[in-house]
Amino acid sequence: MQVFLRIDINLAALVLLGVVFLIAYQSLDRQDSINKKFLTTSLVIMLELVFETLTCMINRRPELWLIPVSELMHICLFITAPLLTYSWYKFNYSWVEPDSTIFKTRQTLYFIPIVINAVLTVLSPIYGFIFTIDSANVYHRGSLFLVSAVITYFYLIISLIQILKRKGKIIKQEWIPLIAFGILPIIGGILQSMFYGVLLMWSCTAFSLVIVYYFLQQRMVHLDNLTGVWTRGSFDYYISQRIHHKADDKFGLIYADLDGLKQINDQYGHSEGDKAIQDAVELIRSVLRKTDIIARMGGDEFAVIMECDSKEALEKTIERINVSFEAYNKTSGKRYRLEGSFGTDIFDRKYASIEQFLNHVDNLMYSQKRIKKADIG
Repeated sequence: MQVFLRIDINLAALVLLGVVFLIAYQSLDRQDSINKKFLTTSLVIMLELVFETLTCMINRRPELWLIPVSELMHICLFITAPLLTYSWYKFNYSWVEPDSTIFKTRQTLYFIPIVINAVLTVLSPIYGFIFTIDSANVYHRGSLFLVSAVITYFYLIISLIQILKRKGKIIKQEWIPLIAFGILPIIGGILQSMFYGVLLMWSCTAFSLVIVYYFLQQRMVHLDNLTGVWTRGSFDYYISQRIHHKADDKFGLIYADLDGLKQINDQYGHSEGDKAIQDAVELIRSVLRKTDIIARMGGDEFAVIMECDSKEALEKTIERINVSFEAYNKTSGKRYRLEGSFGTDIFDRKYASIEQFLNHVDNLMYSQKRIKKADIG
């Protein structure tokens, strides 16, 4: 019973985070870098909770064979700890610096403490650096225990410093999850250090990650049910944040509208109309790069965000889309054709707002649509 009272918080945190992980795995876009880091961090936290819980369950057990098991579990526990906070640092970096990458030199330097901690931990059963397990199967902190603790907290601290440095460029709603994840584990770790035997650090970390997931849902990519591409809300959020974070940002936008979808719905039914939308999206995606983003803006309208600063690159992409549509029309066996009207331009600061730019590109698209109708007429 006493053991259960020590591990009950860990068990509750493990179950709660496990449920959140399963929901996040199903609902979030796993190709998105921030989502991938969130899922990775969640997995590492759950492993840490499992290792910590198992070490408590077998601590002081008299069976001799449990001593090497306890040593192995503690090795896993102490090696995983800084890996977890390093995962959080990378997750935080992706969130706070969405358009940057961690330099390889900095990545290497920041990974060195993790290697040092791993070496000291593996040698601990022999030399007692980080921990020792005595003949009665009782855990004791080693002579260099604080070294492991400092390495673990190092990544949390530099994450918090990073958040504070970017204070003016982070929207207020994002402060709660970012600060919570950094502060709650530190508070839990301090309490755990003050009251030996109390397990709080990793359970606090798990609870804070649940908070992060709630806010992540509000800002991360939500996918359109029919096509699997971004929704209008995801598009609007991404664009607003991108412009907010980068004052001199330039990117290309293609606004597309499928021609004749109403006729397809009227003549062949809405299920066939939905299939036409799905096929059109797949054809558009087939000619885009991995860095390009496509969003369904509503009905039969789509927007493509491209990393480029010349209109020629956008026009070449539209040419490839038209070629893919034409190839589909020749081989699909459908009694209708897939065609689109397009408007495109490069965003820069001459536009007073993103809404003004979207209206500009939308008008270009409708101008092309009117020209097509006039030619047919």
